[in-house]
Formats: sequence, structure tokens, C-alpha cells
Amino acid sequence: MKQNGYQSWIHKFGIISSLLLFVGMTAFPIVVSAAYGIWPDFEALWPGFVAVILFMAPYWPAETIGYMSVMGPGALYMSYITGNVTNLRMPATVGTINSLGIKPNTDECHTMAIIACGASIITTVVIVALGVVIAAPLAPVLESPVIQPAFDYVVPALFGGLVAQTILKGKKQFLFFLAPLAICLFFCYFTTMNSAYYMLIAIAISVVIYVVDYKSGRNKEQEETDS
Repeated sequence: MKQNGYQSWIHKFGIISSLLLFVGMTAFPIVVSAAYGIWPDFEALWPGFVAVILFMAPYWPAETIGYMSVMGPGALYMSYITGNVTNLRMPATVGTINSLGIKPNTDECHTMAIIACGASIITTVVIVALGVVIAAPLAPVLESPVIQPAFDYVVPALFGGLVAQTILKGKKQFLFFLAPLAICLFFCYFTTMNSAYYMLIAIAISVVIYVVDYKSGRNKEQEETDS
């Protein structure tokens, strides 16, 4: 009963705190827009919003179900509230559990996951706070013409690293990546279509390509099994 009561309290606290933070984060831009009478162009925003939903729709439930067995509800609520689940919270949790030799999906595992996620969150907040404090005195140095070109290549370097990783993992997947990319570039240079539609087109093409590839792979496996 105590365990059921604790789990129930975790879920109630997590849901309530998540809703309060959601209201707090959305209330500020709504209040400011209402006060100054400046609203975003929803006609231009909705294609990008729909594209992100379609892109993340399969990932969100799968991530929640997969992470729940390792992190437990407490750590998962903290992770979704603070963000960076895949990049920071999950690696910190898994690294802690593996180093201590704790069995996954146990009370001990979920308790240690809360501690590991809490430490990760505190570390992130401290680093961000230090960055904000240090950024002001270093602003003249960071904005100098000598260093500024380096910041212009940060995003291309990150995307280049991600694409290179995809190429190294498999040339076949990279060829699938080129098809939607080429079509998006075509629409970008030869049409006046809203750029938010590019992702929708790329998602639709990627789904068709991967479904065809998956079915062809299954057919080959079936033929090998029959033979």
C-alpha cells in the first residue's frame, strides 16, 4: 500500500507540476501579445506546427514507454519538465545505474534515477547561470569581428556532423535522405511556397521510401526463409 501510495503521489505531483509550468510558459507570450496587440501570423505558423507534430508523433509515445522502465515516473516527469531528455537526462540516468550495477525497472533503479536526474538538472542550471553571468563581461570579446565568423559556422558544423554520422552508419539510408532533400531544395529555389511546407513534403516522401524499403526487406527475408 505504501508503494502504491508513493507511485500515486509521484504521478499526481508530476501531472500537476507539469500543467502549472505549461500554463506559466504559455501565459507570458499570450499576455504580452494581448497587452500590445501583436499576435503571430498563425497562417504562416500552422504548417510548421503540423510538420513538427507529424515528425514527433511516433517518437513521443515510444520514448515515454521505453524510458519509463529505466527512469521511472519521477525522473521522467523531471526530465520532460526541464528538457534535454535524450541528450542529458537519459545518459546521466543510464550511466549512474550501469556504474552501480542496479537492475533496471526496480524500485532501487527508479529511486536512483530521481537522484541522477536531479543532479543533472542542478548541473545544467548552474552551468547556464554561470554562462549568463559570464556572458555580459565577455560580450565585447565574443562580439569582436575576429571571433564572430566562428559562431557563424557553429550550426553548419553541427548539422555536418549529424549528416556525416548518418553516412558512416549506412550508405543506403543516406540515399533515402537525398531524395526528400533534393525535392525540398527544388521547392526552395524554384517556387515561392512557404518554407514550412518543405518538412511536410519531406516527411511524406520519407515515409513512402521507408515503407517500400521495409516491405522489400521483409520480402527478401521471406524468400530466404522459404528457400
